[in-house]
Amino acid sequence: MGAVLIASASAFLRMSLVRQLKQRGDSFRTREAASATEAMRILSEGTIEIAIVDEALLAAWTEDNFAAPPGLDIKRTVLIATGSAPPLAPQIRESFLVIDGEIEGVLNMGAIASALPRALDHLAGQPRRRRVPPAAAPALPAASLRRPEIILVAASTGGPTALTCLLKRTGRSGLPIVVAQHMPADQTAGFARHLAAETGLEVAERAGGEIPPAPVVTVLRGGTDYRLDRGASGQLRLLKATCEGNVFHPSADLLFASAAESGIAALAVVLSGMGEDGARGATVLASRGGRVLVQDFASCVVAGMPAATFAACPSATVASLREIGEQVSRWTGVIRCAPDQHAGD
Repeated sequence: MGAVLIASASAFLRMSLVRQLKQRGDSFRTREAASATEAMRILSEGTIEIAIVDEALLAAWTEDNFAAPPGLDIKRTVLIATGSAPPLAPQIRESFLVIDGEIEGVLNMGAIASALPRALDHLAGQPRRRRVPPAAAPALPAASLRRPEIILVAASTGGPTALTCLLKRTGRSGLPIVVAQHMPADQTAGFARHLAAETGLEVAERAGGEIPPAPVVTVLRGGTDYRLDRGASGQLRLLKATCEGNVFHPSADLLFASAAESGIAALAVVLSGMGEDGARGATVLASRGGRVLVQDFASCVVAGMPAATFAACPSATVASLREIGEQVSRWTGVIRCAPDQHAGD
């Protein structure tokens, strides 16, 4: 399989589809589009062999639902029906290979994961789309930085020590802090108690529901993934979610990206850890005006997560734990505690 386009306004859906494609083990290159305009630009390059498109995006793309967009090869397109928009006209929808990705109005990644391999195997036997001359990409406005309303921290191997040092430097934050530390479910409650004892801050484990206001630090219960959402009255809340193909829990990618999708201005901090979790979500967050800080590589036990995040999101700031604490204070209005002379850099 060659180049595959994944087009959806939902970063969560795009991330899940990318993970599923990686699990197939095929040789392919993924391209992502979050808007109809971006998808059209990528298709115009003539390099896409198979397109996986969210029906909601396609419905907004077509004019009066009478025709598919120019350049979209219907024979080699998987249409994901998510139930988040009025369906296409039947004569158009029936032209695509459709996967029903929602059950009773709720996105169901399990159903998509089950049907997608068969759909891709079928499309692999269809004729390739012919190449068309490239079109100029439209200029996109640069996202302006927004004042954060929450701090999201991702960590894995080496994270507990780094997080302890960071919280000592930060003190009592003027914003709520949510920590996604890769840990089993039976260890995060003890980890929260450890952080509270080491930092003198109020730290609580949570597995969903409304996020406590500042200065409480929330540690996500391990073994589970979560989406960040805004309730009807504006309160921030955590919703349990399933991120297909994810082997690290809680998923920082999902936490970061869901904040961006919900219009929540967040400051993302990526600390020491193995793997790449947080890189994709931080990129989504930065594209919506969020700020991203990563721990300097030399001070990490394992620099995988910070390095991957910086590679994917060049606008991220690489800094020591001391400098991250100072920037958090400056950007978020921290209630400072007396400095701890034993806090690490």
